[in-house]
Amino acid sequence: MENNQKPISQIMSRTLCQVSTDQTAMEALMLMRDKSISSVLVVEDNAILGIITERDIVRAVNSRLDFQTMSCIELMQSPVLSVSPETPCLDAYQKMASRGIRHLGVTDEAGKVLGLASEGDLMRDFSIEYFMNFKDIGSVMSSEFCTLGEAALVTDAVRLMIERHQSCVVIIDEQRRPIGILTERDVVRLCSEHANSDSLMLREVMHAPVCTAKPRDLLHESVKSMAAKQIRRLVVVDHDGAVSGLLTHHEVVRGLKGSYAAFFKALADAKSGGQAQAKPQVDEKLILATLLRAKTGTAVLTADIDYRICYATPSVSDVLRLDPQKILGADLRETMQQAGWPDFPAIVVKAAVADGAQVFEATAGGMRAAMRVLLMRDAEDRACGFLVLVEQGMRQ
Repeated sequence: MENNQKPISQIMSRTLCQVSTDQTAMEALMLMRDKSISSVLVVEDNAILGIITERDIVRAVNSRLDFQTMSCIELMQSPVLSVSPETPCLDAYQKMASRGIRHLGVTDEAGKVLGLASEGDLMRDFSIEYFMNFKDIGSVMSSEFCTLGEAALVTDAVRLMIERHQSCVVIIDEQRRPIGILTERDVVRLCSEHANSDSLMLREVMHAPVCTAKPRDLLHESVKSMAAKQIRRLVVVDHDGAVSGLLTHHEVVRGLKGSYAAFFKALADAKSGGQAQAKPQVDEKLILATLLRAKTGTAVLTADIDYRICYATPSVSDVLRLDPQKILGADLRETMQQAGWPDFPAIVVKAAVADGAQVFEATAGGMRAAMRVLLMRDAEDRACGFLVLVEQGMRQ
C-alpha cells in the first residue's frame, strides 16, 4: 500500500497526553514541557473537548494571560477536527491544510478518542518517492521568516511570531548570520521556568548553535538529519552564511497539496480498476515508475548535475550489491567505483561531452554487466543530471 493511501490509524500517535477540564493551563503547559510534545488534548469521559497547542500558549503569552489562574477550557481550541481511523493519510492532511492546523484527532463512531495525528507523523512515513518530487531544500523551504538581534527581548520575539504567523524567531548577527533560535517550544519552557520572562533577552534563552542547511542540500538527507537530531526545523543559509529561509515539518509536508497528491490519487484510481465509474487517469510519471519497478534485472540510478544520487531502484541491491537507501545523497562517481566500475568518472565525462547515451561493458563483482549512461536535460534544455542503467547481459 502506498504511504499516503494508508489509513491514518497506521501512523497516528496512540500514546495520548491529555488533561481534564478541571486542570489549570499551567498544568497543561508543564505536561507539554516534561513530555517535549507540541499539544495536549482536553478530554472528558473519553471524548475530545479541545486541544492546547504550543501556538495557543504563544498567543496567551502575547496577551499576557495568567496560566496559574486560567483553566484548560479557557486556553483550549474547540472543537477539534477529527477523522475516522480509516481515513487515508492524504485526505487527513488535506483536512489539516484546509483549516490551517497541524494536528488532527482520530475518533471512533462513538466519538471516543483513539489517537492524534500531526504533520510530523505524516512526514516520518514518507517514502523516497515523495522526496524525489522535491529534490533539494530550496524547492520547498519557506522564504518567510522572522529575525531579531540578540539584545531583543523575549516579548519582542513572541509578538513577532504572532504577527508573522511563524513558529520561531532566528537570532542573527550584524551580517544576518544565524547565532541562535527561539521556538514555540522554547516559549513553553520559559513560561514554566520563569514567572516573568518578558524582561529576558534573547541571548539569555536562545538555542545555540543553530542547525543550518544550504538550499541545494538534498531534502531527503536533511529530513533524516532533523530526525536524528530530534529537531523540527533547519535554518537555510546562503553562500555567505546569511539566513535565506526556513525548513520545518510544515514545508516538507506541504508538498502533499500539489503534484505528489495527484500522483497518488492516480495510483489509487489505477488500483481500484473497475470500482471507479470514471476511467482512471494514469499519467506518464506513474507509467515510468511502474516500468522501473517491473524491470527487476536492471539497476536504475539518477543523480543531479553535481553527481549526488537522488534515486535508486530496489534492483540496485541485486545488480550492484549496494543498498539503494544508503547510497542516496552519495557521490555517483565514488559509488560506482566501489561497485566495481573504476573508470566510471571518465565514463560520465564521455556521456556529458557526447550529450547522449554511452554504453560500456565490464565485469564487476564476478558478473558480466553493461551500463548505459545518459545526460538528462530539463524543459529549458539545460543539463540537469545523469541517468544510469546497469543490466546483466545488456548489449549495445
